Amino acid sequence: MTSLLASFQTLSRLVGAIAALAFSSLALAAPTPPTGSHWRLSNIATLSTIDPTLTDLLVDSEGNLSGVAGCNRYRQPLTDEGYGEIAVTRKACPEERMRQEEAFLDMLRQTADWQVDDEGRLQLKDEAGAVLAVMLEPIVPSYHFDCGGKRVSFDVIRRGEILLTHGEATVMLSKTRSASGSRYENESGSVVFWGKGSEGRFTRDGETLDCQQVPGRQDQ
Repeated sequence: MTSLLASFQTLSRLVGAIAALAFSSLALAAPTPPTGSHWRLSNIATLSTIDPTLTDLLVDSEGNLSGVAGCNRYRQPLTDEGYGEIAVTRKACPEERMRQEEAFLDMLRQTADWQVDDEGRLQLKDEAGAVLAVMLEPIVPSYHFDCGGKRVSFDVIRRGEILLTHGEATVMLSKTRSASGSRYENESGSVVFWGKGSEGRFTRDGETLDCQQVPGRQDQ
């Protein structure tokens, strides 16, 4: 009887451990990647070698995807039914870049699950759970400003583009012409950031605030 009870207790612990492991894995898996994040391609299953500087993935605060696929820019909106069709610009590039772009876009269309592993890597998986690609968070320069008491931060994503965060919103801004300093705005022109040295101006929906650069949270 004692032996039977011990075996039952061991089995119960084993079942519990398996259940906990399964729950932990499910907790990390999601139908969308983490919002407000930026990733660069590390490897892709269909290519033996890739150039990690060519392909990136931006996830805005609403879960929409965008970035550069290898040569062209792409967008993929998040709808109530999941991710919609991918819109891509049509610029011609060298063959190697186009090959990487096509492989990335094909992979993105097959992605059904996103999972951040224990090492902080973003795994893109198909419906069967097979890993299609792995992406890493790049090390990018970050800047922080106090704009009339409001916190505004941005990361330099690539030359001429920044990912700006204000409140709960994250938006991509592109560099535009400016007589002095650096000026960035979103596609509609409703969000604008101008900076020169440690000073700046932040405009959102017609309201403009003066800004002063402050240390990042990690430096405070």
